[in-house]
Amino acid sequence: MSRHYHHRRGSSSSPEETKEHILTTKELLDKYGVTRAEIKRYFPPSRPFMIRKKNGQRLQLQGWTREQAEKAMCHPEIQRHLQQKRDQEKDLETIAEIQQYYQNYSPETYIEKARHLQRSFVLHVGPTNSGKTYDAIEDMKKHSPGTYLGPLRLLALEMYDKINAAGIPCSMITGEESLLTPNAEIISSTIELADTRSHFRTAVIDEAQMIADPSRGAAWLRAICLVDADVVHICMAPEALSYIEKLVQSFDNPYSVQYHERLAPLSYSGEFKDYSDLRPGDALICFSRKSVLSTAALLEKNGYKASVIYGALPPEARRNEVRRYTSGETQYVVATDAIGMGISLPIKRIIFTETEKYDGRHFRNLTTAEINQIGGRAGRYGLHEYGEVLVLGDSPIIGERLGQRVRDIRSGCIAFPRDMLESDYPLRLLIAAWQKMPFQQQFLRENMSESQILLKRVEKLRLAEGHDHPDKKLLYDLITCPVDTKSEELIHYYLRCVKAILEEKAVPLPDFGIETLADCELEYKAYDIRHQLLRRIGLPDAFSHMRERICDRISELMQKDKGEFIRRCSVCGKEMPIGSIFSTCDDCYFKEIAEQAESYY
Repeated sequence: MSRHYHHRRGSSSSPEETKEHILTTKELLDKYGVTRAEIKRYFPPSRPFMIRKKNGQRLQLQGWTREQAEKAMCHPEIQRHLQQKRDQEKDLETIAEIQQYYQNYSPETYIEKARHLQRSFVLHVGPTNSGKTYDAIEDMKKHSPGTYLGPLRLLALEMYDKINAAGIPCSMITGEESLLTPNAEIISSTIELADTRSHFRTAVIDEAQMIADPSRGAAWLRAICLVDADVVHICMAPEALSYIEKLVQSFDNPYSVQYHERLAPLSYSGEFKDYSDLRPGDALICFSRKSVLSTAALLEKNGYKASVIYGALPPEARRNEVRRYTSGETQYVVATDAIGMGISLPIKRIIFTETEKYDGRHFRNLTTAEINQIGGRAGRYGLHEYGEVLVLGDSPIIGERLGQRVRDIRSGCIAFPRDMLESDYPLRLLIAAWQKMPFQQQFLRENMSESQILLKRVEKLRLAEGHDHPDKKLLYDLITCPVDTKSEELIHYYLRCVKAILEEKAVPLPDFGIETLADCELEYKAYDIRHQLLRRIGLPDAFSHMRERICDRISELMQKDKGEFIRRCSVCGKEMPIGSIFSTCDDCYFKEIAEQAESYY
């Protein structure tokens, strides 16, 4: 009786059981995959048990009878979690299986096809403003039909304008639009839309150092390997020569290398002090939209008219800002590093107002390649005898790195293998396996992280709406649509469009408005998403003209007072100087430090 009484009262005496009948916390965690939170929430309180070991010794354990544990584990929430864990383990096995197929996928896939083409190559190597692209284009004009392949729609448009102005019919084809000229002898295109089925006499592939870019480099590898032309001109920065020369050598085609020297000398001219040091033809470089608009507003407030160029600005609006500058309507340029590629401007001096940029995760110093690419825009040949590069403040990084040799590119980027879409594996695992592949020194794999984000959101939408699994190829086309995944508003609009496509309904129009500059930028990006999605499913876009209307509105807003964009101290409201990345002015900052020190002592 006393023994039974002590057990009920929770004394040190414990019921005697065999080990097979008892489960401890550690066993539930390790063997059964139950979490501590689930044990705490769904299991009865544990209790001590006395275990008789085979050698006759006794051991006390804290836990549950197997019957108690199995009953608790039947709870729906625990079962759901355990099923998820089983699914994850199965996914990992499938991913490892898919990766066995990917092991055999490398640039050799393209190189083997390249060996069947009869081509010769001219490798144009040189820094910015060395005339390498100019020479290649001049040869293409003489030997058409030809194709120009560049990194940006703005560059494709610039070539389209120049070639047509020379009296040679030229069409332009980009992901955003097509400008078709009757009897066109040359096609100017963005690199992703390279025509690898037609035969050309001449092809020009520009900015080929981008072959190492993890997001877009695969398009350069594909073009270099597969564009069918008698002569292929490849224009590149010096750091790309070693890799691309080896790539071309592997085709067993003849090639030559042409080295280009900078046409106008470039020098570092030290510190830029303030507005009083501004000269017509100056370009001030910032590294965020806010900084660009704030700097332009400060210039205009002090009587300096400036054109504004940054990445979020639609191409037509950027083109209009360039026109304002080249026509003399404005005398200065305020731009982000968008100016470093694809925009030819008569700039005398490049002034870095900042030497750090945010790369999506943290602020970092500018790289040597970035400094050379942007700084190289100074001193347009034929308009200026030389170019100058300056920096706001006393940062030594620009002077130290300008003109330095950039480390050679060691690998190119290969595209996600679309032929795997024919397999029975689900798309999410195909992409997950691709993203988890181990690093290879010989080549990079196309970064599919943006597509992964969109795929997760589309799958969530599909499950919520009860849609069947869409065709895998259609789903791939939808999730590879360029969308700014940092903007929840744009993702939401994208999902509305995808929902309409899956339901075979009319794709909705954006409704962000065009009242403010930010509204216009969002509206333009949304119309571009709609256009890209319709193009992917083979439907015409009856509202493509709306983007022109938005660009006109942006140009109108650009020419109005920009005072609202001036960055001010969050404490006293004082105007912040050019290049400041802080939220408070120096006076308020030091005052706060002094007050903190006084309260401490």
